[in-house]
Amino acid sequence: MFNLTLPKKLSVLLASLIFCANAFALTLQDAKDQGLVGEMRNGYLGVVVAGAAAQQIADEVNEKRRMHYEDIATRNNLTLEQVAARAGVKNLERTEAGHYIENANGQFIKKP
Repeated sequence: MFNLTLPKKLSVLLASLIFCANAFALTLQDAKDQGLVGEMRNGYLGVVVAGAAAQQIADEVNEKRRMHYEDIATRNNLTLEQVAARAGVKNLERTEAGHYIENANGQFIKKP
């Protein structure tokens, strides 16, 4: 039927694995719904339940947020920390009930 050489077979296998990994990749909403990550007061996402998937999504989201905060800070003559802190307040306000947020003591709690 298919007469593939070993290098081609390996290429097909690798492409399939990459596709499968992407198909099952965790989204931010999934991670929040599962209680793996939560919003922190500093404007970034924190890991609530340690794990590679939660850490990866937090790292990816936080890098995008940092770049966005830097852009806003530059355009408005503010510091990155000022923008991130303001975003943190808004993110906590916007978080859905039942998702995790960081409290004033630095602990994650479910938002009522």
